[in-house]
Order: sequence, then structure tokens, then C-alpha cells
Amino acid sequence: MFELLIDKQIGEGFFTSGITPDYVRAELAKAGAGEDVRITINSPGGDLWDCIAIYNVIRDFARNHADASITTYIQGMAASAASVIALAAHSVSAKNKIVVEDNSIFMIHNGWSVVIGDRNEMRNCADAMERTDDLIASCYSGRTGKKVSEIKSLMDAESWYFGKEIVEAGFADEVIENADNGEQPEDFTAMRNSFIVKAQAFVIETQNAIKKNADKMQGANAKIAACLKMEIPGGEKAAPGKNNTGGCKMTAEELKKSNPDVYAAIAAEGEAEGVKKERARASSLLKMGELAGCLQVSADFIRDGSAVADNEVQEKFFEHRIANSVLAAQKEDEAGIPDVNPPKDTANGGRDNAAVMAAFEKELGGNL
Repeated sequence: MFELLIDKQIGEGFFTSGITPDYVRAELAKAGAGEDVRITINSPGGDLWDCIAIYNVIRDFARNHADASITTYIQGMAASAASVIALAAHSVSAKNKIVVEDNSIFMIHNGWSVVIGDRNEMRNCADAMERTDDLIASCYSGRTGKKVSEIKSLMDAESWYFGKEIVEAGFADEVIENADNGEQPEDFTAMRNSFIVKAQAFVIETQNAIKKNADKMQGANAKIAACLKMEIPGGEKAAPGKNNTGGCKMTAEELKKSNPDVYAAIAAEGEAEGVKKERARASSLLKMGELAGCLQVSADFIRDGSAVADNEVQEKFFEHRIANSVLAAQKEDEAGIPDVNPPKDTANGGRDNAAVMAAFEKELGGNL
């Protein structure tokens, strides 16, 4: 029998390894043709999207290996996303059993998420989460036979099942009884509650790790988010004589000390924006200098930090533009005067007036 082991969180974090769809697909590919498979689960859950993908990878495998038997064995915990994955093979065929130990734990609840943004983004996220919760509720409903509305109520309540309760609730087929033929120990209730408390702590720890990863992916953290909350003008936190635009204030040094990653990201963004603006300023001044014919003046303005919008800068370029226009006009006039070299008339003091006039008349088109 081939065994697929799902014994970590679902999905990978920044600093933690987990069970991914690629891992499950690669592992199941190792199973021989017609070989029975056991899926052993001990996971607190994790990423919803990886959960759905893994669920479908297992279903696809089950459909393509209908001649094999697939047993899902909940060895310790199948909570949150892991509880969905536990139902995958059975959803294809009822012959694929789900078995649990008498101290296994099974938990279902609504999806969790981290959202940073305005009310519209939060509302859109809530709507999307409700739709994904409906999908998950349908998976549970198909396995247990309970109505989707009943399952959603159980998810709202975050429901925990222990041992044979998993079978009684319809999420599994068999419970592996212990050596005393299934008789409950006297302290069963206390033991059950102890296990559930520990399981809840484990799940919460995993979900918190996922939340932290989500914070980093969105470039924010709890402290920064708190500082972005706005005070309501005229409210209890509003202070007279202040603009009341921030819920809390933090100096650059405080931010650098408490959140170095965020500080570095803000500094890098500011530096990039500064370079962009400086390039635009220099480009505008050089363009004006080119049009006015005074690039040296542009260089002086770039060095002293002037901008094209400054009145003094515009007046200076305008003066140079006028001066260069006048100079160009003078050169044009001078270039238009013909050079006349009249023939020498040695008999008339070296001048031949008729020849001079003829030359001018020729140059002027005969209009003299």
C-alpha cells in the first residue's frame, strides 16, 4: 500500500515549509497502477487556495485510479483546510473510506483572511470569503448529508469533534477503537477538553503565522495599520487646534527602530521618487535652454536647484530667446547684401560707374 503523508500546514509560508499541490501531485504519481493508497493526515490546516487545489488533485487521482482503494486516515488532527482535504477521495467514491483514531480531532470553521484597505476593499473581501465558505460548506454537506445551511451554522460556531464524534457527525466512516473495546475512561470529558484546547492553540498558532505572512506580502503590519487609522473630527480623540489627520504619530527614527523593513521600503520608494522628479526638472530646464539657445544657463539653473516654473527662470530664458532672435536677424540681413566687385576703370579714377550700376541692376532684378 502506498502512503501519502500530509503532516504539516497546508501551503508554504515565508519561513516555513508546508504541503503544496505540487508535492501531493508528485507523491501520488509514485503510486503503482492499481495500488491501494492511504492518505495519512495530521495537519492544523492553512492556506485556502492550496487546500482547494490539493482537494482537486486527490479527486483527480481517485477518478483516474478507480480500480484502487483510497483510505484517508486521520492520525491526529484534521482541522480547517485539512478537514476539507480529508473528504476528497470519498467525494469521488463511497468505497474510499475515512477512518479516525478514538482520540483524533476534526475541526470546521469559516475562512480567515487579512485585509488592509478602505471599506470597499474590506466589503469586497468579505463577500468573496462568504462565497468560498459556501464552497467549503458544500463539501461538508456532500459528505455528511446535512443541509448547507446547517453546515454553515456549524462553521460559524467553529465546531470541534473528538474521536467517535467525527463519525457520528458524518465526517468519517469508522473509528479505530482502543484496547478496552471503546469504553470511555472516567476522565474522558477532561481529556477531551484538554486535547481540544491544545488543538485550538496549535491551529491558532498556525493561522497567526499565515496572517503574519499575509501582512508581509501586503507590505504592512499591525503597528503601521494602527497609525493609519484616522481620528474623527470632533470625536473623543480629536484635539483642538490640531488637524486630527492621524490616529497616532511616529517619528522616522521610531519607525526605523520598530519596523526596519517598512522604513527601508519607504526610504527606497522616496529615493526613487526623488530621482524621478530631479530627472524631470533637469530635462525641463535643458529643453528650455535648447529652445532659447542658452544651454549654459540651463546648467546653472540645474546646479542651483531652480525649476522651470520659477518666474526668474522664465524671464532669463525669454531674454536670451529675444537676444538670440535679434542676433539671428542681423546675421540674416548681412548675409542678404550682395558683394559687388565692379570692374576697374583706369580712365575714371579706377571706377566704371556704368559697370557698377549695371551690376547693382542685375543683382536687384532690373528694378533700379
